[in-house]
Amino acid sequence: MANIKPFHGILYNGKRIDIEKVTTPPYDVISQSMQSRFYNADKYNIVRLTLGKEGASGKSKYNHAAFLLNNWLKKRILIRSKIPSIYVYVQEYFCKGKKRTRIGFIALMKIEDPRESGVLPHEYTLDKPKADRLNLITRTKANLSPIFSLFQDPTNEINKMLKSSIKGRNSIFRVEAEGVAHSLWETHNRGTIDKIVRRMRKKKIFIADGHHRYEVALTHRNMMKRRKGFRPAMNYVMMYFSNLSERENLTILSTHRVLKGIPNFNARRLLAKLKKNFHVNNAGGLEDLQKKLNRKCKREKCLFGMYTKKTGFSLLTLKKKDPRLDVAVLHARIINDVLAVKRRENSIKYVRNERDAFSLAEKGEYEVVFFLRPTDVRDMKAFAEKGEMMPQKSTYFYPKLLTGLVINKF
Repeated sequence: MANIKPFHGILYNGKRIDIEKVTTPPYDVISQSMQSRFYNADKYNIVRLTLGKEGASGKSKYNHAAFLLNNWLKKRILIRSKIPSIYVYVQEYFCKGKKRTRIGFIALMKIEDPRESGVLPHEYTLDKPKADRLNLITRTKANLSPIFSLFQDPTNEINKMLKSSIKGRNSIFRVEAEGVAHSLWETHNRGTIDKIVRRMRKKKIFIADGHHRYEVALTHRNMMKRRKGFRPAMNYVMMYFSNLSERENLTILSTHRVLKGIPNFNARRLLAKLKKNFHVNNAGGLEDLQKKLNRKCKREKCLFGMYTKKTGFSLLTLKKKDPRLDVAVLHARIINDVLAVKRRENSIKYVRNERDAFSLAEKGEYEVVFFLRPTDVRDMKAFAEKGEMMPQKSTYFYPKLLTGLVINKF
């Protein structure tokens, strides 16, 4: 059950700020070089809040982020909306040569324990990112970026209402970033909002992107309930909602695994061990491997690619049926059992681009790469409904939501 409501969103002042210079992708896909680029783009760039550096006068980066947020509000760089609203968010992009349009909306959702509600996660989380985000939310008292969630609406009634609410109106912001056009509208029509709120009450919510932030919001809410200063607004978290029934506009890309620090690693010995449970075939190179991975094959035959400097490119196909997804089989049967990698946060790097993943191993910085096919959204939904969890970074929903379009402060 999704208990949602409109809110007084905080937005950049379009009269004083060039929105294209202050928005960024989500914090967890920003590299160090990207962080520096965003810092240099504008002194009011949102990265200074979401992925800050240690502040002046010995302030921690979390305290400094809180100081900046409040300062920008005082200076009216950021403006709080006077009327409770939901925010219609449209993304236009190309995938495999076809133009796609994803529509959704941003609102507040009451925080529920996933074990006791219709809020369904599908990925495991790591402690270090959660500690980081908890420090940030505790200091800033704000959701600086929306969690990406999905709901099922086969009749598409909610999207029809969203489209009707923005028809003939100019968007508040339109941002072109990395080949994606992002547009945002503010909707405060009480009748439309009430209809959406009622329809959403019966929906299961699938967390697509932002598992760490959702867990942190729950932890923060529970923590604050035990302290003075708890406010009802802390029961809610800012979330983006999109209809998973429109599968043609929900794009999931692969996230590949690049590993280092493997105990007593030997590439040829690894290949020999894998042949016990996998058919191993050579691939001529990265392009050849990609073509073979992209070919249709039965889901029960788990398939992924591998590269090491000594053994080159290999295509691995599981010999026996396994109901689990490719990524789950990879982690359970190879990363955990064969390679015995324990320190995941330091040993595994998650890389979306195949060439970048290959380059890390080719340069000798990492020992082995595993190339994965994208997870199907129907599989993600099925696993979440069964209460089964997938390894971290099993899905990469594209395009990512922009950070900086709207903020929720409680």
